[in-house]
Amino acid sequence: MIPFSLLFFALVAQPKGNTPPVAVKDSRTLAMTPPMGWNSWNAFEKDIDETKIKAIADAMVSSGMRDAGYIYVVLDDAWMAKERDSQSRLVADPVKFPSGMKAMGDYIHSKGLKFGIYEDRGRLTCQQLPGSLGHEQIDMQTFADWGVDYIKMDSCFAEANGRFSSEHYQSFRKFINATGRPMILSISDFGNGAWAWGGKESSQLWRTSYDIYPYMDSVYSCAETSTGSGSIHPAFNGLWQFAGPGHWNDPDMLEVGNLKDNIPADRKIIADRAHFSLWCIMAAPLMAGNDLRTLNNDVRNTLTAPEVIAVDQDKRGIQGYKVFSDGGIDIYNKPLADGTTAVLMLNKGKQNSTVTIRWRQIGLSGTQPVRDLWERKSLGSFKDAYSVELGTNEHRLLKIGRTGRPLPTPKPIPTDKYIVSRKGVTYLSDLYYVWKSWNAPVYDSAYDGKPIEIDGKTYKKGLGCKGKSAVMFQLNRNADQFRAVVSLNKASQGVGTGRFRVYDGDFFSNRLLWDSGAISASSPGKEVDISLKDVQCLRLVFEGENLLGNWAEARVIR
Repeated sequence: MIPFSLLFFALVAQPKGNTPPVAVKDSRTLAMTPPMGWNSWNAFEKDIDETKIKAIADAMVSSGMRDAGYIYVVLDDAWMAKERDSQSRLVADPVKFPSGMKAMGDYIHSKGLKFGIYEDRGRLTCQQLPGSLGHEQIDMQTFADWGVDYIKMDSCFAEANGRFSSEHYQSFRKFINATGRPMILSISDFGNGAWAWGGKESSQLWRTSYDIYPYMDSVYSCAETSTGSGSIHPAFNGLWQFAGPGHWNDPDMLEVGNLKDNIPADRKIIADRAHFSLWCIMAAPLMAGNDLRTLNNDVRNTLTAPEVIAVDQDKRGIQGYKVFSDGGIDIYNKPLADGTTAVLMLNKGKQNSTVTIRWRQIGLSGTQPVRDLWERKSLGSFKDAYSVELGTNEHRLLKIGRTGRPLPTPKPIPTDKYIVSRKGVTYLSDLYYVWKSWNAPVYDSAYDGKPIEIDGKTYKKGLGCKGKSAVMFQLNRNADQFRAVVSLNKASQGVGTGRFRVYDGDFFSNRLLWDSGAISASSPGKEVDISLKDVQCLRLVFEGENLLGNWAEARVIR
């Protein structure tokens, strides 16, 4: 069977001769399954050059990775020269890439692969090379002229842009479409809520996490941003309802083959497979990040496991979600297009545990066939449940059930539970937040569970915070005013000052609406009363080391 990405490549080959570009009308037809490829950063960081990238492209073919579906070869930061040319165009570093980027893309394409490239929407890239701010149109046209198929757009220094993330990415999409070349746009913004502020209007995937590192703790943390409460209110059970064909949550690139955990060599394959299984059950983009020139059999077999990849690439496009999580044991479910379902049973804990998946947890009943997708063999039929003992990082990735009508997913959270939708007063503690960083707030009490009290008055509604807490609520421009009273808990007296701020949009939009300044525990409460004209997402930030802060009666009015 020809991988979808290879077929798509054939369909969107570059125009020949002097054929003028035709504007792309609907970029949503791109990445109908999660993109698969390789990115240079995790293996080489900024130490990339023409010889290495060509060798990687060669290895993607010889190793069987291309035929397994890995199509994109993405050059990350540090490919470009320190200065633009006289026409303000980006140019390749003449020492690293003496033949230039067009030639690099031609070589990649000659291998039946696609060409991906990195830029940054700030003034500089993370390695302080020329960013795209102020050059959005010419950069997108330059990439199209070079034959680029995939753009990773980073966000270093972008908080100084003075532009809303949603608006800025839409401008990139507009300029991409105008080139006439279909190019995937990948948002790399460290997980700042693109699922809430409209990432899918411009991009095919967006980061949900901070950068991944070659340790299982980092792998599990990145996964939690997409499948748990790492980045969104626990009621959502992860971000699954915001993903689907053409728009994917991205917990960052793969560290398969790079893991540095202090575990015996014979256990590395278990950790690699746990990592890969997680990304596949999450319908995450699969961007390998290891040095393919020295690929060993264990890592190659992990990255090219056909039945595991098929879970990630399932055309139904459901992101797996947790059906059980307790004590380091996680069980994920991913209903598939053929009527079966994929189940990942994972032990992240330090002790051996017996793990059981019950059919009622995944919409099945009676006796069901079970297949081990790593071993590629049937385990037999089981009535009502399947159990297995798992050690640390051990897991089973299973396919359960019979082909037929696709199984249902849980109902998504109704929009009125997390988006302002009615006139009058809406207390923020009556809405689920759509993004958070650091400590999550508690609803309708102080962080310590006691009533919110400010200047002798007790408040029944509000948010209680601790230390550093940032949360975002989705307004969809349906609110006119934000009001609250802010104060530190009296229990915090004598341990420093705190600060409350209100922003319009995500971290990179950086539109400050209100700032309390420094507040001590002895300071009286401060009233907040600000206009919310055209505010899509409202972000509340509290900072105070080891302090408790309150947003009493935090509410919006329409």
